[in-house]
Amino acid sequence: MTTIDSSVYDDPKISDTLAMLAQGKSRDEIASHFGNKSWSTVDMYFRRRGFRWNGKTYEPREEKATAAAEDARYIQTKSAQVVRQLTQKHADIRHVAMKNGFSSVEALGEYMKTQGYVWNGEANNYEYDENTVKKESLPAKKVSSATTMKMDGLEEYQDLLEFLLDKKERLYELLDSGSSGTLPRYKFKGSKANKTLGLPTSLQTLLNDFSKEYNVTQRDIIEVALAEFFMKYGYQEQLKSVLQV
Repeated sequence: MTTIDSSVYDDPKISDTLAMLAQGKSRDEIASHFGNKSWSTVDMYFRRRGFRWNGKTYEPREEKATAAAEDARYIQTKSAQVVRQLTQKHADIRHVAMKNGFSSVEALGEYMKTQGYVWNGEANNYEYDENTVKKESLPAKKVSSATTMKMDGLEEYQDLLEFLLDKKERLYELLDSGSSGTLPRYKFKGSKANKTLGLPTSLQTLLNDFSKEYNVTQRDIIEVALAEFFMKYGYQEQLKSVLQV
């Protein structure tokens, strides 16, 4: 059973987007039509109104718990991080509570309730409480898809970042895999040069979560990711030439 209000189809952005998708328009074309810099802005607009992407178009989402878990991937708040952690395999709510600074599961529950969530025993996660919060009243501080980050020399690595985003489910699992979080260190030759790079909001959320949880800088994460990527895909010699011995 869907919980979407049929009046949402009166929204021009909703109806026009669905029509353009049916006509075979690309997602980039549709984003440009609405003056958005990327498709993720349109995607977020639909998710906030109870839709999910099925691979071809948008359809009403059927479960509130799924809505909370999916939306949490794009929101950088403490409550969203709790939801993300509870989506991992073998997640332990007591461990999640302690990791987020709560003295007990009950204390975590009280905090989540203030954020508009209630516990769903079947899903083993929190879901939105529609008695106290409406779908439109999600955290007001949204992360814009146009958010940019200062990185060192990464402007030309968009393909790699998209590859990492495609593997986001595995990355989410790794965050709660019990790993010590110890990363190898690579020292590169040359001075530091700042570059502005636009990242998908979901990938930026992963970077922020991992950085905070394992106390490593986002630049270190990206440098290690690039080094491992080059070693795996036939660029070992070129990598060695830019590493400090």
